[in-house]
Amino acid sequence: MTSPLTKCLTLTSEKQEFDLIFGHFFFVDIVGLSNPDISTKIQMKKLRQLNKIISESPSYNSTTKENMLILPTGDGMCIGFLQGPDLPLKVALDLQEGLEIYNKGKLAADTVQVRIGLNSGSCFVFEDLRGNQNIWGPGVIMARRIMDLGDDGHILLGPSLAENLIEISDEYRKKIKPVHDYTVKHGVPMLIYSAHGKGFGNRTPPTKNQYQQSRMQAEIKRLQNTTMYPQIRVDLTLEDPNNMLVAYKRKYSIENISDEPIKQILHGIATDVAKDTINDLNLRIFDEKNKEVKISSINLDKPYVKEFSVSFDEPILQGQKGRSYTLEYQTEEPERFLENSFMVNNENFVISFSSKRDAPIKKPTLYEVNPENDEKKPVETKPTITPLDNNMMNICWELDDIVKGQVVRLEW
Repeated sequence: MTSPLTKCLTLTSEKQEFDLIFGHFFFVDIVGLSNPDISTKIQMKKLRQLNKIISESPSYNSTTKENMLILPTGDGMCIGFLQGPDLPLKVALDLQEGLEIYNKGKLAADTVQVRIGLNSGSCFVFEDLRGNQNIWGPGVIMARRIMDLGDDGHILLGPSLAENLIEISDEYRKKIKPVHDYTVKHGVPMLIYSAHGKGFGNRTPPTKNQYQQSRMQAEIKRLQNTTMYPQIRVDLTLEDPNNMLVAYKRKYSIENISDEPIKQILHGIATDVAKDTINDLNLRIFDEKNKEVKISSINLDKPYVKEFSVSFDEPILQGQKGRSYTLEYQTEEPERFLENSFMVNNENFVISFSSKRDAPIKKPTLYEVNPENDEKKPVETKPTITPLDNNMMNICWELDDIVKGQVVRLEW
């Protein structure tokens, strides 16, 4: 049976031109190897060790050489896999495990530290001047650019590969997290993912070419012309009264009032407690079918402000009914309040607060706030109080005909 690679190379030879294939790429280099203070002998020793660990890794040896292409790059290498989108990540994990063992007990100058970029995409297979098989093209170039963003220990992934792996299993979902938008080509931002966990990866987001720019003002103008919310529901549950940890569930019923389909929505979350990354919020997003909605962009990830976009698999069309999406996340609220400003008109707004009956808090109260002078007064609507299981109680308000610019504040 002819392998994909053999078939591709045969066609290349017969037509005397490059052939385009789709692959999954592992790109690695040794951090600081080009430092002129490092002797050539030490440089070669580190390269040999990198090659040795990769060549002996179970994942590297789990695929046939006919379905793999290797491109030496001086400070490291690129490996292209023609099958198995998880192979680049598995090789990365094997490599970091091997390096952890190798680096134990060594002086810092003798350790091998690497950064890794993973990507899926197209590339060309061709022969170099000596007749050796070679690869180059968009998939490889982007893997290199993704890797270049990283520092020691980073395993960074492009969005196409990351989203593919997250869909494969919950194991990859736990390991792979969106990091931030980065400028990787011609000033265009791209959402980059990071694989990290106990014993692998680097949890700290890379800072090189990080794209930090709020788009909220422009988004508000777009929303006012395209979007209406028949209902917004915000449910708060006080999970730990000691540190005021609150679980949020925000459900947005949404209608498109424009001619253009709505493909994505921008959101902002402000917190009273610093969060290093957006992943510290344990954020999950679901559509009306309870299918998880992906984050497509993170353009602000500051300690107290997160700004991100979510993309829908099925765009919301004009006049379409029954569409909604839900955000779930957790954060501490030591100031014991939530303030909600409305960017667009909203037909119906529901907000509820659940807590243990003996929680050391004051009676939850909903206020309407004057945005001009910050004066507040309790809303006229009387809440509904409902006992729940496990000694919990819920207090809920329902308001109609909310207009843009209106502000409400819940205190407890």
